[in-house]
Amino acid sequence: MGVRASKLNRLIGTPRIKRFGVPPLTPKGYVPVSVGVNDDTRRFIVHTTTLRDADFLEMLCKSVEEYGFCNEGILRIPYEAKDFEEWIMRRAKRRNVRVN
Repeated sequence: MGVRASKLNRLIGTPRIKRFGVPPLTPKGYVPVSVGVNDDTRRFIVHTTTLRDADFLEMLCKSVEEYGFCNEGILRIPYEAKDFEEWIMRRAKRRNVRVN
């Protein structure tokens, strides 16, 4: 029975606030990860089951060596973004293959 914020703003004449530069919310069950080295970083959203993968755990160990445990904000992994994307794609293909 409530009024949506955008409709309420039109009713009372409040200007819309544009949220440029703010990353979208992460869906439930996913973790945002920033992957890359130097200035070449990309943001990925990975499923929480990925956190148990042996290769991903190895990447997390490298992250601890680079940034330590007291890193604030998004999880950062010092790995080539292109290679990480290829790894994610290979992992997704493995999970979709079913053996009968």
